[in-house]
Amino acid sequence: MWQEIAVLIIGLIVIFCIGKKIYKFFAHPTGTDNPCQGCPGCALKNKTRNNRI
Repeated sequence: MWQEIAVLIIGLIVIFCIGKKIYKFFAHPTGTDNPCQGCPGCALKNKTRNNRI
């Protein structure tokens, strides 16, 4: 019985990790010209944004 519970918990963790990676892939696409790689915002991102304008 405890083995089935352990397998179920490990399976849920694996499904969660895969789902998280898929979500990040589609929600935050990476750009080649962006050094932040999808970062929501920081001083470096603002600095690079100001240099392009």
